[in-house]
Amino acid sequence: MGVKNFAAYKVTEHAKERILTRFNITNKEFDSWISRLLSQSTFVERQEGFREKYRLNDIVLIIETRQKQVITVYSQNEHDDISFKAATNPEIKSVINEALDLMIKQKKVRTAGKIYDNIQAMMDYCERMKSPHVNHRFADVAWEQLLKEFNEIRKTLDGSMQVISEAKQKIAEG
Repeated sequence: MGVKNFAAYKVTEHAKERILTRFNITNKEFDSWISRLLSQSTFVERQEGFREKYRLNDIVLIIETRQKQVITVYSQNEHDDISFKAATNPEIKSVINEALDLMIKQKKVRTAGKIYDNIQAMMDYCERMKSPHVNHRFADVAWEQLLKEFNEIRKTLDGSMQVISEAKQKIAEG
């Protein structure tokens, strides 16, 4: 447990700056904080270029073993590392995938409903503008409302596509 020969490791300026800002550590607390982190962290994985990743709860530590340097330290949810994840039961995966598939379909239907309302409003503004009796004083106002509805459609589509894409990615990951 902990980094072997941790007392020999030096902290790079980059890592020190990050630690002081990310973890609200004072200069006075710094040495004891980094010693505890190095001595109590758990090995996660080897990385390219003599780098290793360690973790203590939600704190991730990247070290360079050849030059004995602490490269960076950051906070991450302790369940985010792949190496810490347990395999999901296939029955659970199936239920999750079915729920995600249903959510995708429901999201598409809700999105279509929102877009329909925006298109209806756009059509009203277009009708006002193309009327032979249009009062040109109000053309700018109608035009701005038309663009507002169009931007709402774009925003709705972008948001929905992001959710749908992420859900499809989760399904593909299994």
